[in-house]
Parts: sequence; structure tokens; C-alpha cells
Amino acid sequence: MDSYVPATNTVSFGAAVFRFSWLYILTAIAVVAIAFLLETFLHVDVDNNSFLGVLPLMGAGTGTGKYYASRTGMKPRGGKAWSIALFGFVISLVFNLVVIFGFVALTDSWQEIGSLGSLRLRGQEQWLVPLVLGGLFLLFVALTRLFLWMGANPVVKKMRKDATSAF
Repeated sequence: MDSYVPATNTVSFGAAVFRFSWLYILTAIAVVAIAFLLETFLHVDVDNNSFLGVLPLMGAGTGTGKYYASRTGMKPRGGKAWSIALFGFVISLVFNLVVIFGFVALTDSWQEIGSLGSLRLRGQEQWLVPLVLGGLFLLFVALTRLFLWMGANPVVKKMRKDATSAF
């Protein structure tokens, strides 16, 4: 269905992942700044909102999807879309780990790292930890793929509408 909108250009894998990375970093900084401003000036407690962690991923995914669709005239499909989603999420995960450990190093609060593992599993329950972490990894890669599609879909629809209304 996407093929009747002529492709205007190509987007390399590296360019898409690079775009995703920068959009993720900028969106993450914006989310932190907005959360800080909301808490400071409006006294809105956003600390316990688990959706804040998904917002940068959503912003980067939809932005990259829009970029891809506007350049190619198509939604990212198949292996290329999954590769962009996988590498984009891995880069965002590495960025988050660097920020966390950088903050811990700057504040000299290494003892707080021990409290991150407050769920102490002994014996036969230890197999749950890698299973849950692996499941979360797959879930977030799938979410990133969904966000790529969500960004590209309106652009492709608009291109189709413009192409059909031109006749």
C-alpha cells in the first residue's frame, strides 16, 4: 500500500539511529526540565509517574518515524524498522545508565546503588530476574517499533492524500 507514494529519497540505517539518539537525549532533557518546573512552581508531584520514562522513547520514536517517512515516502518496514528500534532502544538504555552512574559518581552516593536491588531473591527464585529483565527489554523494543510506526503513519497518509488530490 505504501508503494504508490513515490519514494523521494533514502534514509540510511546510521542516519535513522543517529536521529533517534539525538531526539532521545533532547526529549529526555526536556522531560526532566518540565518535571522540575512543574514540581517547583506548581507543586505537582511527578516523581511517582512511571510514564515519564516512556516519554523520551515516544518522542524519539515518533520523530524518527516522521523523518523516515518524510524522506522516503514510506513507513519503515520489516527488518529495517526492527533494527532501528533495537539499536535506538539500546542507545537510550546506555544513555540512561551513563546518566545514572554519572549522577551517582558526582554525588558520591555509591551506597545507594545497593538499594536499587532491594528485591533480594534467594535460592530458586533467582531465575525470575533475568526473565523479567529480558521481558522488559523486548517490551520496550516493541514499544520503540510502535512509536516509529506512529510517527511515520500520519506523514504517509498525508502524502497519499496529497498525491490523490493532485489529480
